[in-house]
Amino acid sequence: MLSLIVKFVLFLRIRFLEVLGSNVSRNTFVWAAIIGILGGLSTALFREINSLFKYILTGQSIDIVSIAQILSPEMRLMIPTLGGLLAGLMLLLSSKLFKGMRSQEYLEVIRLGDGVISIRPTVMKLFSSLLSISSGASVGREGGMVLMSALFASSAGRFFNFSKPKLRLLVACGCAAGLASAYNTPLAGAVFIAEIVMKSISIEVLGPLIVSGVFAAITIRHWIGISPIFTLPVFTVPIHTELLPVLGLGICCGLISPILLFLINVSKKIFNYLNLPLPFSLALGGLVVGIISLDMPDVWGNGHAVIENLLNQSESPNFVWQLLLLKLLATLIVVGSGTVGGVFTPTLVFGSTVGWLYSYHLHLLFPSLQTENVVYAVLGMGALLAGTSHAPLMAILMVFEMTLNGNLLFPLIVVVILTRQISVVMQPKSIYGQISNKTKKNLHYLMQVSDIQSAVSTMVDMHVTAEKVGQLFCLSSIETIWVIDDNGIYQGAISLQHMKQFLGDAELKEIIAAWVFMENTIPTIQAEAALSDALLMFTQTEAERLPVVSKDMRLIGELTKTDVLLTLY
Repeated sequence: MLSLIVKFVLFLRIRFLEVLGSNVSRNTFVWAAIIGILGGLSTALFREINSLFKYILTGQSIDIVSIAQILSPEMRLMIPTLGGLLAGLMLLLSSKLFKGMRSQEYLEVIRLGDGVISIRPTVMKLFSSLLSISSGASVGREGGMVLMSALFASSAGRFFNFSKPKLRLLVACGCAAGLASAYNTPLAGAVFIAEIVMKSISIEVLGPLIVSGVFAAITIRHWIGISPIFTLPVFTVPIHTELLPVLGLGICCGLISPILLFLINVSKKIFNYLNLPLPFSLALGGLVVGIISLDMPDVWGNGHAVIENLLNQSESPNFVWQLLLLKLLATLIVVGSGTVGGVFTPTLVFGSTVGWLYSYHLHLLFPSLQTENVVYAVLGMGALLAGTSHAPLMAILMVFEMTLNGNLLFPLIVVVILTRQISVVMQPKSIYGQISNKTKKNLHYLMQVSDIQSAVSTMVDMHVTAEKVGQLFCLSSIETIWVIDDNGIYQGAISLQHMKQFLGDAELKEIIAAWVFMENTIPTIQAEAALSDALLMFTQTEAERLPVVSKDMRLIGELTKTDVLLTLY
């Protein structure tokens, strides 16, 4: 009976491989889906903790801008200052408790590291971020959401002993899931990681990221619904009739983006010069936000509510000018102070106000223009996002998914591409350039197989029966089993495809598998070999894995094609 079950399972598996091929990336897509679900759940958890902290600090759990508007002036001053102080104490406590450990940025972990995110300092960093955004700090909460999702992904990959390249990809999937669930933008979240962090849109990279982003969005929609995060009014005039004004907005945002990047760097340098202890530095940032909010409570938080109001309500130009300048000042101070948070949503605020003001003053000069201010506000969001990140594809997809308005797609492409080109000429380094410029240029030429090889998945000795090998194929996802002798010397490999027509036969109990089914068609590679040599070897064989041997031919590990490709992207 057991042999019949084994034979049936193997038959189904063989048919599956014949239909879909033997690409090992299918497991990667399964894990990407799992990480996407975990990312969506972690984002939901982050939102709930954020609401709890807001209630503890302010007595309210509604939108942070609405909270600021109903608070007394004294509380507007005290709450951001107290939140900054507590957030700084959390970071200081982390540095004291976990000496020698630090919470790396997810960009650094994916691009430069080995995919390992330390749990304890990262948790402290997350609590610091939650304290800041819950008390009104002018930063985006997407930074904490992405970091939390990445932490889940890294922990899962380490628990299941993923190889370094796959672990980095898994963390990237976690980041894509976090960003996708933060904005309900599955495609843009994936493209953000592929375009900015991993610098690759190959199917080995982009495919799992998209899967993770989609599953994360599906998961988080249980809490936030399926609607886009920004709602737009009906447009009266198609924007494509005003191409020249759209080009003008692209030029304007292309000139503003480098200025914004410059101001962020200046703010960081000022706080570095002050060299205040972290609690006082973050408290100072919170105090400045509190002072500004005495006149403009809208500077509290990441700015989501501000954008929504700007897109759907009639505002005066004086108010929008004041909002732009004061929100910019609050964000610069908070980011410079070292507050843990993102600048993604604040950048969208700047872009929407710039686009709105551009449209308003353009209508004063040319009253015949009929396109509404809200159209240029949306285009400004995408333009400034592309100008600061230098990632036009991500910016186009992000704004499109956040609004789901196809009428804006053509002008959005035009303004984003133009802004990006001008911004790159004026400032080659993007807002994420500090990490991306540290990439290991040409380092793969110095890497060896031992740097990314993984442990042997399954091996048998020369005396094992064919029936036992068949059971091993049934119980695991491998397609090749390595054969060694009594001294651990590599002898060859047994392929599932070679054995498939004999599986389930009663005679297999008496047959020594190595005598009948072992082959030597898969080349071996030594641990000291260059990674570039491994890539060349994979081009000369159809195998998805190579046995890694020592100089005396002992089997010490294995190398997968996927790991090589992920390392050399």
